[in-house]
Amino acid sequence: MISVAIVIFDEFTDLDFFLMWDILGRNKTDWQVKVLGTKSDHVSTLGMQVKTHGHVSEANDADVVLFTSGYLGVPAAIEDKEFINAFHLNPDTQLIGSICAGSFILAKLGLLEAISATTHPDAKAGLLSMGVAVQDKPLVVHGNIATAGGCLSSVYLIGWLAERLFDEAKRKEVLRQLIPAGQQEIYEELIGSSIKSAYVN
Repeated sequence: MISVAIVIFDEFTDLDFFLMWDILGRNKTDWQVKVLGTKSDHVSTLGMQVKTHGHVSEANDADVVLFTSGYLGVPAAIEDKEFINAFHLNPDTQLIGSICAGSFILAKLGLLEAISATTHPDAKAGLLSMGVAVQDKPLVVHGNIATAGGCLSSVYLIGWLAERLFDEAKRKEVLRQLIPAGQQEIYEELIGSSIKSAYVN
């Protein structure tokens, strides 16, 4: 069973977390998803309380680690020594992804050195100031590291993950329930092309 860790913190963005949690959580046979944090529960920007399944340090043993976002939560998280020092991730053996400002956490952990990334357009200047080459793309992939920019780009991030772990058929299966009625071909083309164009040599 593939282990997937979704990392949260106080003031995380609701949609960034819940969309990933919902998409991945529907599949009970291919992977097991755990929500990790520094406390037994964390509260979102809109006040939703989410219980965690374990400490963020457990992400070091996960096959997949996904970081949520939060325009208020991320700045606090990257200054939290307990949070940052708990991670010892290995991009050679783990798939690591972030949504929106979650890329700031990857940068703080040194995972974006010498590679480009993406983030929410409103956060671009901040990521550039950290020395990261920022691309205006919904998804940027370097090896086992993927960054997604904009809440709805979670669809591309999870699609990439499903393809990397399995294949294109699994990606279509995982995302099928999200596609609006009558627009399957449009979305399949958009999702497929966005993932293909995300890879950077």
